[in-house]
Amino acid sequence: MTIHAQIEWFLADAAAGSPLTRRTYRTGLNRFREYLLANDLDPNVQELDVLHASLVLGWASWLTDVQGVNRRTLLTYLSAVMSFISWLQVRDLQPIASSDYARLQEGMRRLRRNQKPPELVPHPPEDPELNELLLVARRLSSTSADPRARLAAARNTAILETLLSTGMRVGELVALRTRELDEADGSAWVTGKRGRTRKVFFAAFAWQSTTEYLRQRHSAGLTYRGPLGDQPVFARHDRRAGTEVLPLSTGAVQRMFRKLARRAGLDLKDVTPHALRHYFGTRMYRATSDLAVTQTALGHASPVTTRIYAKLADSAVQEAHREAFGESQSPTTSPRSNSDSSQVRDTS
Repeated sequence: MTIHAQIEWFLADAAAGSPLTRRTYRTGLNRFREYLLANDLDPNVQELDVLHASLVLGWASWLTDVQGVNRRTLLTYLSAVMSFISWLQVRDLQPIASSDYARLQEGMRRLRRNQKPPELVPHPPEDPELNELLLVARRLSSTSADPRARLAAARNTAILETLLSTGMRVGELVALRTRELDEADGSAWVTGKRGRTRKVFFAAFAWQSTTEYLRQRHSAGLTYRGPLGDQPVFARHDRRAGTEVLPLSTGAVQRMFRKLARRAGLDLKDVTPHALRHYFGTRMYRATSDLAVTQTALGHASPVTTRIYAKLADSAVQEAHREAFGESQSPTTSPRSNSDSSQVRDTS
């Protein structure tokens, strides 16, 4: 059953509390569903296995930092989602592993005491994890005996490299059309939330993988019913698709990630499309130390949202601190080069 169906089942169960309590819980769980959608997790499609402690705790950060929810409302919403998760655990559905559930409970206790819970934002995957994931995808694209499977593996490699190097949301990825690709600079125009458009840039390896996948798809003789430029960049290659070029769903991309993560022996909650978006945002901010550039690259409407991704490296903080408060700087001296300082005349 999907997350949406499980929530509705919970709200219809008398064990959830009185009718008034269930109406209150519905409001909170509706906000949780909004949060899942904001993280490219459609509750009408996703099942319980995508839930984990970091995701739920990240919801609290989203409610306060992005949505501006006050503390009293926050505690009400947290009570709703914890009652839902406890209800699932009691019924042996266990969406969250025991150790992860204990960490979630501790995080909730900290929030109720008005303390920051640990790991509000899921850590982006590390380079070795990404390398292992890409190795699995590339190996499948070169060793699969079935031509359809090889084409799907080539697509999967292109998807992984595109997401990690462009920062696209999974919904933007599946909506991308070939006419929106710009060969001149290896970029694409994507349409994000509320119809906002932005230009994203592919890393050279991602552009090469994507164009090679499209070349292989063309050579396979697949057909598309419509203008060529309206073809989805990333298409289905299951048997039910036959010889047609049909668009992928976000759920199909999520399932592809889980399958590859299992093959690579990685933690499923750390390897998701949204985790690659977080990886992109973190790398962009560390490279530029510019919140506005990172915000534009990610397509965020508010810089508050971008701050969740902007985990500045200690070395960058140290460099900025040295620039502002170097050994030669006094509290009343503006940061400047030594040559500029020597030209300042004493006018007292």
